Amino acid sequence: MSSPLELLAELRQSSERRPLETLKLAAPVLNTGAAARAGDDRWLVYEQVFVAAIDDGDMDLAKTVLALLHKQFDGSQRVRRLYGMYNDAAGHPEAAKRLYDEMLAADETNVLASKRLIAQLKAQGHVAEAVGRLVEYVDTHANDFEAWLELAALYLRQHLYPQAAFCLEEVILQQPANHYFHLCYAEINYTMGCLDVALKEYLRVVELSTDNVRGFYGVKLTADRIRELRSRPKKEQPAWIGAAPQPAMLERLAQLATERLVAAYGGAGAAPKRAAEAWLSE
Repeated sequence: MSSPLELLAELRQSSERRPLETLKLAAPVLNTGAAARAGDDRWLVYEQVFVAAIDDGDMDLAKTVLALLHKQFDGSQRVRRLYGMYNDAAGHPEAAKRLYDEMLAADETNVLASKRLIAQLKAQGHVAEAVGRLVEYVDTHANDFEAWLELAALYLRQHLYPQAAFCLEEVILQQPANHYFHLCYAEINYTMGCLDVALKEYLRVVELSTDNVRGFYGVKLTADRIRELRSRPKKEQPAWIGAAPQPAMLERLAQLATERLVAAYGGAGAAPKRAAEAWLSE
């Protein structure tokens, strides 16, 4: 059985913020002094507990752990960022912003301060300003795919689909094997009416994730939509239609997607299977 310290390390490596589980695992570690057995990793544990305490609203615990980190790493930019997080959570956003601005004034490439300032702007509803800051950030840190994802999400909140699609393209360049990013990109292109691109991306989704229901439904929906557009007079067809698959191929794709969807719902029993068949035949 894994020890609490090992489980906490697994949570850190996965980058998951599960505050209740983290605090439950950390309680015996903090109360018995077991953190000392982790060596230098104990400071990572303390930082992990601090973030979990902030997420859970336990400001007393957060303050206690922050004092330990400050004593050990006085002057550390990483600890200063934690003070900013504490001020944000404690309802002192202006104090937090001053701290982030000071950190950026000293080092404009400070990733931690930039991300915290962007998160603060987003939380306060200043979407346009957060977008501006993120655009500046990805100009400097183009390999940070999580920042591109965040920028895409902010663009989607403003219904700026072409800009969001561009961000997802950057993400896919860095994470080509992640089916979820292809799915997001496919759905954005479907929304924009770029059905040829959407179909290719939905097919990539089901190639990477062979039982993905959203992917197969996207294939069916897009193939059916392209077939409907092909049936219109030439002057009403979009410019990209010539590069799209021919009707016979679209029909086969739609049929295959329907079969896979019915099979997926069939595992839940006869009634869901019949409902799926009726729904897909509409």
